[in-house]
Amino acid sequence: MTEPSQDIQAFCSDDQPGPGAVLTHPVIIAMLVLWIVNDHLLKDLLANALTGKLSDVASLAVFPLIPVTMYEIWCGLRGHEPKYMKPVLLLSLASTGSVMIGINVSAYWADAYRVGLGLCQWPFYAIAHFISGDTLPPTHTVHLTMDPTDIWTLPSLAIPAWLQLKISALRETGPQAPDDTV
Repeated sequence: MTEPSQDIQAFCSDDQPGPGAVLTHPVIIAMLVLWIVNDHLLKDLLANALTGKLSDVASLAVFPLIPVTMYEIWCGLRGHEPKYMKPVLLLSLASTGSVMIGINVSAYWADAYRVGLGLCQWPFYAIAHFISGDTLPPTHTVHLTMDPTDIWTLPSLAIPAWLQLKISALRETGPQAPDDTV
């Protein structure tokens, strides 16, 4: 078996996107910036229906690509082509959409989300407290407003699907030579 760095180099080349390239696409970067600015600034300043929908659209555009990218990197480190990319993408899109529906129409799903996301955030709060010399913080729950109209943002899942399929097609066909026939 080759070294992992050689495996990733074999998986991508200078003229083909490497593992996780979709997360560096300008649309995804813009959505990530929008998500962060909206959740940490605009919601406090405006607190209206638009800010809630902006977060939903941005999160639906970015989040499904995280498991896809993890799969690509895992395959690259093992020296394998990501041959199950489409099923991984579909599962990620379906899971993300299901959670979006669940947390907005079911109190049980919403409570599980509030607690689960709070637990996922705790290690980062703990590190910050540790670095500053404070005692470890307790776990917390996150704020979630159940809004069944958020389901209207589900078409945003087309953004990560389209971008990932576009990048996968580029990997399969390679870069296209410019068309000299005018």
